[in-house]
Amino acid sequence: MRRQLLNIKKGPFLFVILFLLTASVWLIVSIADQPDSKENSNKSKAPSQTQIKPKSVRLRTPEDFGANGFDKKIDTKALQAAIENSDTLTLKNGATYIIDKPLVSEHSIKIESDKNGKKKPVILQISKKSAFILNNTPTTSTVVSKRISINNPYVTLQTTRGMKAGDLLHLTSNKLWYWDNRGYLKKGELHKITKIEGNKVYLDRATSEDYMVGAGEIVTATVYPNISIKLSNISFTHPKAYKTAMLKVNYTSNTDIENVSVSNSKHIGIFLNCTYQTQVRNSYINLGTTKDINTGYGIQDYGGSGTIVTSSTFKHVRRGVDFSGKTPSRYGKVSNSKAYGYKQGTLASGNSGFGTHSTAENITFENNYVENFNYGFLTRGNNIIVKGNTLEGYSKNFIAISYGGSVNVMNNTYKSKNGSKLENFLFVLSTYNGSISATGNRVVGQKGQFINGEISQLKQLFVKGNSVIQP
Repeated sequence: MRRQLLNIKKGPFLFVILFLLTASVWLIVSIADQPDSKENSNKSKAPSQTQIKPKSVRLRTPEDFGANGFDKKIDTKALQAAIENSDTLTLKNGATYIIDKPLVSEHSIKIESDKNGKKKPVILQISKKSAFILNNTPTTSTVVSKRISINNPYVTLQTTRGMKAGDLLHLTSNKLWYWDNRGYLKKGELHKITKIEGNKVYLDRATSEDYMVGAGEIVTATVYPNISIKLSNISFTHPKAYKTAMLKVNYTSNTDIENVSVSNSKHIGIFLNCTYQTQVRNSYINLGTTKDINTGYGIQDYGGSGTIVTSSTFKHVRRGVDFSGKTPSRYGKVSNSKAYGYKQGTLASGNSGFGTHSTAENITFENNYVENFNYGFLTRGNNIIVKGNTLEGYSKNFIAISYGGSVNVMNNTYKSKNGSKLENFLFVLSTYNGSISATGNRVVGQKGQFINGEISQLKQLFVKGNSVIQP
């Protein structure tokens, strides 16, 4: 009986001991899992995962929106939707995307294909309109409130509200440009804003002009946000040569166009309207320009700043690259590129491998090859440098100079081809009364004298070290 009572008492006792041991272990583990007060305080201040929002890059393809580059259906809506919903749009190599309206972007975008692909994708514009347009809407506009002197690092505006560093600033005067202004070409310049202090806006480089604000000259300042476009490894074309501008790029910064082909747009291949530091590399433009076209530019830089064209080829154009603008194009350069034209008289007058209109300053053409234009180069503007270029074939003059202030022609070569000869190396039109320097040039095949035209009115003419050899 006693043993039985002991067994009965031992059962509840063991249960209590086991319960207490389990509770102790649980308490120790719980305490160990808790951070100390300092760590807990720091943790409460740290952002949660839902608070962290890294910037997403929208990577899309036209196929995501229903395009098929391997059938004969219109892909306009699909491509436009892809552009509107993409930061980077990748096209399929070998595909032909058919459109019947211009594709338009109003934000920064990269459109590309695999550079190692065997065949670039084609955007085929079947209507007589542009294939692609990059638009940038101004954020604000005001006027300059104080006189601007040349080489000034900043301008003073009536207000700087809505502006920020990185924006583009386009200054436009109510005064006409100095040379060949045509009644509407104005003084002005394009800049990048580097900083703002009060009503002072500091610029990427010193001002190019004097503006007599307060003495009858009014200068408008229009500001555009910082957007860009990158195009690489794409072909744009019409089914045949139409009177269009294929690509239009407006008010962008640091646009990059590489390995892009443009064909069958008689007026302009790539129109760069007031763009800042655009680069065009390794591109091919064949426009099919005819005699009725007075533009026919492979690339037209219109009022830009710092446009660089390198290692590109231009065929069936009235001019490979042209620098001009409603306000002057400045600091542009074409190098290591080729332009092929027709024989004399085939295209509209004034055709040349490369050149400028009057609203151009500080432009350089260097180490290019030109063949079969009326003029190898045609210049109208100020401080134009033509250096180390080669011209071959049927041309009247290596360079024709009209309007402007200063032209430097150095170390260039003309070579006879199939019995061709220049009439003169350098031809000065009656509209030019600035200065000319011609040094170290070599001519193989020429009919007349080295320089011809209206040279008596020049401010300065310096000629040295040039040679003329008959083949």
